[in-house]
Amino acid sequence: MLAGLINLMMALLRLLWFLLSTRVGNLLAAAGLLISGFLWGVTSHQVHFQDAPAIAWFQDYSSDEGYDYLQINHGKQFYVIKDADFSPYPGGVFADTRPRLLSLVYESDAQQSVELNLQNGERLTGSGYRVVAFSLVTEEGQPYTFTTADYRTSPRGFYDDHWPVATWLLLIGFAFLAWGLLGPLVLDLLLLHRGRVPGEEPISTEKAYRLLGRQLSNPWLWRGPKKPREFDPRDLAK
Repeated sequence: MLAGLINLMMALLRLLWFLLSTRVGNLLAAAGLLISGFLWGVTSHQVHFQDAPAIAWFQDYSSDEGYDYLQINHGKQFYVIKDADFSPYPGGVFADTRPRLLSLVYESDAQQSVELNLQNGERLTGSGYRVVAFSLVTEEGQPYTFTTADYRTSPRGFYDDHWPVATWLLLIGFAFLAWGLLGPLVLDLLLLHRGRVPGEEPISTEKAYRLLGRQLSNPWLWRGPKKPREFDPRDLAK
């Protein structure tokens, strides 16, 4: 498992180096960031909170993962309570106090799938809404109200704005795009400014003689390993 994790990390590092150090990688990174930023930005939306209808009857199904699934007025729709999101913490309140549910507020814009296996072997499936506030009174007559941070901040709903993060993605994407398109030109201009010709690599005299010797070797010798001809700089004066 450790070897697989190391291989995965090395593959990610090679991918990151490819995206940062090559022109094709720069353009691919730019395309990914620009598309992601645009799609994330356009998913900004208004979040609406809605009151459930008057509650004459409800049924609670609790899970070990800290969720309560409520059905009200014998309807098939579920209302999902994630205990960790609420203050005060409502864990076990339905089982321990046998309450009467007074009101319920839910997020009406997004549904989520519900799949729950009951202890008697029955399986519940359907769709549900996220609950953001609810009130109840216990069997002893003690009232309680539970709310999420979103509801306490904006009880009438709020605008879920994704553009601040999306803007940064777009800016980084445009930076990669500009460097991928103009980076080689900028580097060539820097070389010209330093008096060097783009595409030429300065090499030592010894390496130049060795390369020239390879060019002067007989290409038709096929028996045995090819041996580059030793080149003497004085041959140029002949």
